[in-house]
Amino acid sequence: MTEKDQNHPDPLEQMLLRSDALNERLNELLDDVEFDGSARGEAALGMCVVAMEHGTALRALMALGLPTSAVSLMRLQFEALTRSMWLIYAASDAAIEKLSAPLTLETEQAAKNLPSAKEMIEQIGKRVGQSVPAAAHLMLTQFKDVSWNAMNSFVHGGIHPLRRSADGFPVHLALQVLRNSNGLSTMTGMTMAVLTGDESIVKPMSKIQPAFADCLPDLLNP
Repeated sequence: MTEKDQNHPDPLEQMLLRSDALNERLNELLDDVEFDGSARGEAALGMCVVAMEHGTALRALMALGLPTSAVSLMRLQFEALTRSMWLIYAASDAAIEKLSAPLTLETEQAAKNLPSAKEMIEQIGKRVGQSVPAAAHLMLTQFKDVSWNAMNSFVHGGIHPLRRSADGFPVHLALQVLRNSNGLSTMTGMTMAVLTGDESIVKPMSKIQPAFADCLPDLLNP
């Protein structure tokens, strides 16, 4: 590496390194902990695991130089996190039962009428001040308001992926995508910490944000 390269490291590479460090820290805090073993807790934890997997896949695609496909995963990551929070705070026992059933044609059909992301966020919002932290609901609302249309365009083959493919994917946009995904991963980690019911896990998890503020979106910065 030349002296110039050392003085001016690639910003995308640096962001990927910091993103990996963030997720390693989340894994360290959650390694070998016990989670809520109820049907509700297990369903919520399962969706958290799915959200984390989407985040890992997004970073892998970015590292491979496939940013357009990476962005599409952010909507999946967001919806999995939203579903997990809804399962904890707002889902009915009947909904929990539908999602906890073994996968068959019948149970697949029964689960089709579960609420959309918008409906889940609204239901979560109605419980702010009861069991739902106001900051968690605000994060979901702000993220959806800012990113939803663009995420849908990438998922459904709209103008965003077409123009990015034709015109190139700006580095600043790739960095923002990684920050946003890291924000979702951090919120997922916090949700998993809640599912432990252990303050010794929840407390250090809350310190993730200031420690990794350089690779998180503004709405999650302290």
